[in-house]
Amino acid sequence: MVADELAARFAFHRDRKSVAAYARAHFPLLVRALVPVPKPRRRWERARVGELWQHDSSIHQWWPGDAKQTRLLTVDDHSRRYLAGTFVPTDTTWHHFEHFRGAFLRHGRPLALYTDGLALFGYESATDGRDPRSEFQRALTALGVSHLVAPSPQAKGKIERRFGTLQQRLVTLLAFERITAYGPAQALLDQELERQNRTVCRTTGLSPDAAWAKALGEQRNALRPCPAPSLLDLHLALHSGRRRNADHQIDFLGRSWPIGPTARHTVTVIHHPNRQFWVVSEPPKPPANRWSDVLAKFSL
Repeated sequence: MVADELAARFAFHRDRKSVAAYARAHFPLLVRALVPVPKPRRRWERARVGELWQHDSSIHQWWPGDAKQTRLLTVDDHSRRYLAGTFVPTDTTWHHFEHFRGAFLRHGRPLALYTDGLALFGYESATDGRDPRSEFQRALTALGVSHLVAPSPQAKGKIERRFGTLQQRLVTLLAFERITAYGPAQALLDQELERQNRTVCRTTGLSPDAAWAKALGEQRNALRPCPAPSLLDLHLALHSGRRRNADHQIDFLGRSWPIGPTARHTVTVIHHPNRQFWVVSEPPKPPANRWSDVLAKFSL
């Protein structure tokens, strides 16, 4: 990190080993001793970009505050490219939906997404013919993205290692820049991810950006186009059922809301927290997964 910052801030380029040796010689009390780690496992990678994205979240005290902050991170398995990184206040399904909306709009949809077994994601892999185990899996299934659950942290080592690297760097950089708000922190995170994507990986001999471009040039691309924003509105949202009252109203968020006439006794609320929600006659059904009759729309 010190070598990178010297180059970025002062155009002072030195080999990383030389910087490390200087730091150990002149600041021995500030250099953390290396901790022995288990022998690394051999890991394979997918053959195409977009074939598998690894995704995770990290709750940490990234900067001083009343509560810890959460960082969401998504990495392409083949190229090791950082595709999206976001600081959010809480680790909720909605914040993951917002994170993936931006990633899908920028890059398209992957074939599969790889996470841990957190209940938010669904504790088992989603397979054909089975009901989704979570709101997260319900949205991915509707968008045609498979969800795979890692059996152990070591199984998704690419993103685990990157979490460790970024945690050491970002906490230091955020403190150095005296950043204590989400806006500036997000700008610094974006800048660091761009730099990491340009850094050559010792394993592959390519930077993530170069590996991504190489795969695209060789037609090894599994990404699919992003659906229309209206479909993202439908699926990357919180779905809940509500009983229709006799006066054609529903109870939601502590008050009553008028809706269009319908013969159905139960309707579905498509909710974007703190923004808007729709009331539809029935939830989207496979294989079409389209909007049904919209009975009402409200801004919050």
